[in-house]
Amino acid sequence: MWALITVPLFVCNAGYCAWLLRKHGSLSNFTLPTTRNYWILGALMGILWIAGFVCYAPGTRRLGALGTSVGWSIMMSVMVITANLWGFVTGEWKGANRRAREFLLSGVAILILAICVVGYASHT
Repeated sequence: MWALITVPLFVCNAGYCAWLLRKHGSLSNFTLPTTRNYWILGALMGILWIAGFVCYAPGTRRLGALGTSVGWSIMMSVMVITANLWGFVTGEWKGANRRAREFLLSGVAILILAICVVGYASHT
């Protein structure tokens, strides 16, 4: 099922990216020797993304009747939380002002609270 959904989306995204690369003349940037680590990180990101879905499928069955809705909300929340925490670790948020960091952290706290509420609600 995922292949039926993701392949057409990939074609749309790849086509748009190819159009932008041609329009801006930036395709040659991908062949620079300094981009090797970015290719490795991009491949790792794709592998981890697919691994999340591999773990999602059996997890939804274990959650019962609400598994797809509860599991999906938890998986997406964990993705957002993980991405933002890595943003802090790698210094992505270094230049952001205090208000923006507080806004981000409050959003992450709300997601964590939502995961707890959804988990508790599906357990009872």
